[in-house]
Amino acid sequence: MEDFLPLNFQVRYRLGEYLHIVRAQAFSMPELANCSSVQKVAYNAILSVIWSGAFLYKTFRVGTCHFVIDRAGISRRSKGDRLINLAWSDVACVREYKVGYLIEKTNGAMPVPFRVLSKQQHAALAALVAPHLHAT
Repeated sequence: MEDFLPLNFQVRYRLGEYLHIVRAQAFSMPELANCSSVQKVAYNAILSVIWSGAFLYKTFRVGTCHFVIDRAGISRRSKGDRLINLAWSDVACVREYKVGYLIEKTNGAMPVPFRVLSKQQHAALAALVAPHLHAT
């Protein structure tokens, strides 16, 4: 795994993967997880409309993100040369979804879609996030 560190990749987020994570997060809350199937369909539609707008705003503001991830932490550079450096000790938790990881920090989260990672990068990142992984 060490041969693949640091991990360098870039991401241009996609609406479908973003909505997948938003819905999974929302329906993991007891209030929504225990509702009827009709209510789930309604909530799903509402979430999709609201968060599609939020996604458009965020992707306009953030643009393509360039990641460097190693044993020390995560560095993400986005549109306007905005830089976020996050040490692993500052990661609140990592959630794994079908489409990727959601790396949570105290004031937000960074999705890392699996589609942008090679098989070796995915394995290396899995080892790095393992101590922070939260069951979803």
